[in-house]
Amino acid sequence: MKARSKVGKRLDDAAQSPTNSIDPSKNSSSHAESPVSTPRKTPPSPQRSVEKASAPTMMEPLPANNARDSSLQLSHRESRQDEKVDFAAAPLRPLRLGSFNFDSSSNSYTYPSLFKEADGMIKQSNLIYALSELRDLARNGVLNDPSKSFRILQLPLPLETAETIIFNEAALLKEVLSDGKHDATLSALQSLLERQRAAKQKQKEEDESKKQRELNDTGAGQESDSMFGGWLDSWNGCLAGGFSFDELFCGGDLGKIDGGVTNAVAPPPQKDEGTSSIIVEVGDIRSREELVFAVGINHSQARITVCFRGSVTKTDFMADARINLVKAPDPRTESSDTVGIHQGFYEYLFRGREKGKPSKYAEIMIHVQRLFDESPSRRKEFKLYVTGHGSGGALATLFGFYASAASLPLPVTVVSVASPRVGNLDFARTFAELESQGRIRHLRIANHNDPVTLGPKVSSKHALSATTKAFSPLGYLALKATRSESGDEVYYHTGIKMKLRTDDVRPGSPRCELSYSAASILSGLRTTDEDEDSVTVNNKLLRHNSGSFPSGQDDALVSYHYGAAYRENMELAECELANLTLNNVYREKTASL
Repeated sequence: MKARSKVGKRLDDAAQSPTNSIDPSKNSSSHAESPVSTPRKTPPSPQRSVEKASAPTMMEPLPANNARDSSLQLSHRESRQDEKVDFAAAPLRPLRLGSFNFDSSSNSYTYPSLFKEADGMIKQSNLIYALSELRDLARNGVLNDPSKSFRILQLPLPLETAETIIFNEAALLKEVLSDGKHDATLSALQSLLERQRAAKQKQKEEDESKKQRELNDTGAGQESDSMFGGWLDSWNGCLAGGFSFDELFCGGDLGKIDGGVTNAVAPPPQKDEGTSSIIVEVGDIRSREELVFAVGINHSQARITVCFRGSVTKTDFMADARINLVKAPDPRTESSDTVGIHQGFYEYLFRGREKGKPSKYAEIMIHVQRLFDESPSRRKEFKLYVTGHGSGGALATLFGFYASAASLPLPVTVVSVASPRVGNLDFARTFAELESQGRIRHLRIANHNDPVTLGPKVSSKHALSATTKAFSPLGYLALKATRSESGDEVYYHTGIKMKLRTDDVRPGSPRCELSYSAASILSGLRTTDEDEDSVTVNNKLLRHNSGSFPSGQDDALVSYHYGAAYRENMELAECELANLTLNNVYREKTASL
């Protein structure tokens, strides 16, 4: 109870006020309560701040019902307007790093290949766009086939059933989404439909191949029969002396097994009812005002998955635009440190709701904990996966960050798709500690030149508040091109970066590049990992603004971000990723750190 109340109090104190933000342009020396209010004049060398620890001090697991704790509700508190923090001058605390080992002797979980993990999560992050849109249409009575498609609102819902309904209602969804305002959802739908068509075509080819093999086998059998047909027709079933084959060579026991039980016809194999994916919860009743999520379970893969939808509504885009950094608590209860997190994402996930409802984080954790508690074996055999596309990927990163310190089976796996940055240097360093201690794995999938993955670069209270152009990915890029950084604090990416390439790949060159986002940080540097892509995209924007950019190419920039592009690029990289695992990539990329 002490651990839970401590976390709740720190969340209460840190999260809600929009003015409780990190503003490096202001002096922090006037308030002692800030953890960095008295910066040292000569900070220690970052190279000396990394300590290897074979048994790092970790938090005690939070109680299983901590998500129900009302203290997790983030209520707004007043914050002094003159509170100013200079993080740039703050000394770096020593890091306590583990061995980045996710395959401990007590962990018998079998992870799939890197391709299967990535491709499966891309599919889920696309599915939630179409799923929430169709459920909204169903609630409003707008369906082409209500008698069959109304099932989309009934939970639990087999994933295969949901996909079939989406496929059958595809014409309606395309009509609704083809208004120029739902490009991300329309692209996600197209990705799902292409995936379904490919699966059906593959199944058709396999069925035809099987049928051909059966015909070939039948033809060979008929040819063999014709050779001995006359003799077989005249044979009475007996060998020399009148004995049958069974009696002569098997003692009359042919076809019998233990206890004399006849096994002439084998019983049909029992169908495993628990192998398909089941959607158990969808949080989309207030999809215009709140974030949208889904929770599912897959018994055959021993996986519980949380999926966040990316930006669709005005509320979503307003959360994206709040790129100021707020001070949030370190998820480990033994730590009093704070980290800087994107204000919009943090408040979207942790803020309190009306009438005493729990935060979205707490609400989702209730469903996750319940699924793990339904069977005694699940905490030993199942793992938690978190995914999402775009801002959904950012929410997935943030959710996994805090879930890795809860009472859940570890490690938590985050697979973010097309995600922007989530936090500052303190956030990235703490995230790396959790990775090294085997508590969280993060695969961050980014298309080459996807503009959304290149930002935000810095925190700024005023950069986006002055314009509504930020409410689209292209408008966001235009704001970035102005370079109004004004010394605000820098954002950092986390996890293993999977960079997918298509249009600029030379013959024989890899379609995929893998790197560890925190490598430069752990090596004592403070550089980000997106400089090359940032220069390329900014140059394209400058050419566009100068009038030398070909018509229609601006839309091409944003198209790198959509779900269909990620599905296509992942398919091209399958051969390179099929024999890799995320755990092995972690070992390789962190071995020299």
